[in-house]
Amino acid sequence: MSNQGATRAEKRFKSSTQTLVDSIREAILKGKLAPGEKLLEANLMAALRVGGVLLREALRSLEAQGYVTFLGNNEVIVSKPSCEEVQDYYSIAGALEGLAARLAVERAQPEEVAHLRELHQFLKDACQRRDLAHYFEANSSFHRFIAELARNERLYRMIETLRGEIQKTRVISLSLPQRLDYSMREHDQIMDAFLKKNAQLAESTVVRHLNNHKEALRKALEPGS
Repeated sequence: MSNQGATRAEKRFKSSTQTLVDSIREAILKGKLAPGEKLLEANLMAALRVGGVLLREALRSLEAQGYVTFLGNNEVIVSKPSCEEVQDYYSIAGALEGLAARLAVERAQPEEVAHLRELHQFLKDACQRRDLAHYFEANSSFHRFIAELARNERLYRMIETLRGEIQKTRVISLSLPQRLDYSMREHDQIMDAFLKKNAQLAESTVVRHLNNHKEALRKALEPGS
């Protein structure tokens, strides 16, 4: 096969993988696949009419996005973290991201704050549309940019690693529709702290925001919830 032919085949594979990722993610977002549910490859291959190689590639992509989890025995489930994991993730994240927010306010340039406002507007737009998938994406971009503004590479890497774990909680967030509006108001407060150039306020609002989300997730994971 020529290089050009190989490139076309690679593009087709990537396109097919993305289509499959979108289909499985939509099923999770709509509740057709529940948190903790085991994903049997044979059933998915039959239902989606795809091969095993393509399916596994799609599942790995969904794992990176936090929608599914690979277990030690090579089983795959829709992500459902434990109460202990949620407690650990968000307690650490509050400390790290609170520090990042304080440093970001102190170090951000006016044009960078303007870009943060744009990311904040993307959040508001997704919230108004009740578009959870895009809200998750906008939320990640908003918090990641704050971590960048802190201009501390080690801190940024620690936050990114932790956020990779925290993404496993996003599926549980779907069962908390009332949390969306609270979350948006908390992001408004974080943005307001940046506009006021109040580093201490930025830190405390980020810590409170993550703590509130932790408590909501913890309640959702309690038996009988």
